[in-house]
Amino acid sequence: MTLRALATFAVLLSPGLSLAQQPLKVGAVQLGAPKAVSELDADRLKGQPAKLAWSADGKELYLQVLEGDFGKNGAVRHYTVTLGDGKQKSIDAEPAWANAYWAAKSGQASPDDAAFKVGVESGQRVERSVSAPMGGDLARGGVGGGGDIGGGAGGTSAGDAIANAANAQSVMVHSLKLAGETIGEFVNSVIVPGLTFAWGPSGSKAVIFAQPKGGKLVIMDSAKKKQEIDGTKDAILPAFSPDGSKLAWIRKDGRKKYSLLVADVSAR
Repeated sequence: MTLRALATFAVLLSPGLSLAQQPLKVGAVQLGAPKAVSELDADRLKGQPAKLAWSADGKELYLQVLEGDFGKNGAVRHYTVTLGDGKQKSIDAEPAWANAYWAAKSGQASPDDAAFKVGVESGQRVERSVSAPMGGDLARGGVGGGGDIGGGAGGTSAGDAIANAANAQSVMVHSLKLAGETIGEFVNSVIVPGLTFAWGPSGSKAVIFAQPKGGKLVIMDSAKKKQEIDGTKDAILPAFSPDGSKLAWIRKDGRKKYSLLVADVSAR
């Protein structure tokens, strides 16, 4: 997806997102203990999580799942999850409130500052599979003793070197960039705005994103101040509640297992 395509996710603020907000003091943010609202099974839901949106009253979440890979036009299914009891309900279509929330959450520019916006960098890079040698000189970027690829003890054999080269492949990487930070990375995949980041509610002047490696959540403001949220990992689809008092996200627990988590947001 090109930058122009990303820009089509324009900011469309719903009434639920128009509540007055103060700029979020990033350094003072505290996240309460996350609560597992619901366990998500991709086999039972028949798809992987693709969208997460809050209702205007903050009592319900919309979950969209996609069958197959992003960009492959797989079947889309829709669910709501009630915060009180975690009950999942299948529905026929995406609610209008969810569509408006998602457009605001995943837009290219901050609701508060048109200049604070996401850019796209694309390019090829070489990656190796996990079957590549994990030790020896080659793993550290060197060769065997005396410059011989089949060097001495602790080095890498010629067979290992050949296997390592065979496991190397060139991949296309699309990176979402904001204020010098990588807030999303898509390897051999289409860009999915909102999958790895979310703008805060109007007035908060903040964004939250999952780091490409490890999926730890990070909150950042338009002045580039940021804070990592300890204890978070493997996160996707972060989403602030309309009044900014809660944060929801999905944690990947296994190949087809996920948890929908919600935590209170406060400032010291």
